[in-house]
Amino acid sequence: MDESNEQFQLALLRAEARRKYQVLINYIKQQVEPGYEYANELVRVVLSERGCYYEFVDLPEEFSGALGSGFTHEFIGSADALALADRIHRMSQACTEQNTREFSLLAVYERQGLFSREGTYIYHRAHRGDEDIGPLTVGCPREQTLPLFLKLKADCDLVAPLFGVPRGVMFLVANLSDQHLLVTIPQAGSGVTDLAQAPSSEMVN
Repeated sequence: MDESNEQFQLALLRAEARRKYQVLINYIKQQVEPGYEYANELVRVVLSERGCYYEFVDLPEEFSGALGSGFTHEFIGSADALALADRIHRMSQACTEQNTREFSLLAVYERQGLFSREGTYIYHRAHRGDEDIGPLTVGCPREQTLPLFLKLKADCDLVAPLFGVPRGVMFLVANLSDQHLLVTIPQAGSGVTDLAQAPSSEMVN
């Protein structure tokens, strides 16, 4: 697929995402705000007692949010952030049909990374019943390079040490002052409301 076709397909995907999720995204924002806001050149994060979300500056359809108080956040140094990114990458290599229902990893190394394979690494593997997806990959991980943004969405036995449960979402936003913001959203119990279980809405991740 040439670059013009890739840009056309991206535009179609963005339009579909906007149509499908914009009402829900607006609802989550209204519930979470006002709160503490953090941003780098790629992504904006808002945290409050009512929930959390992130959105990309140049691609607002890339959004994840949760309502409730069952998430955690902390600021970590570069050594710990690099170690975490490496640990998650090694987990992806250990995914099997037996231990993984879903393992989706997004690492963006440059602001324009979502629009180029050179600046982005994507890994996706899923097992649902008889359906086996992947592993699918785009780009390559950069060793000893901290992404501007890293997101893990998983339903996998391997991630239980990270989330405390086998299912959750985690995202890391780099270069917020001299540290990096890590947000962890376990998807279990009543602390975080998984909007997929609500009658007319769902959690966007």
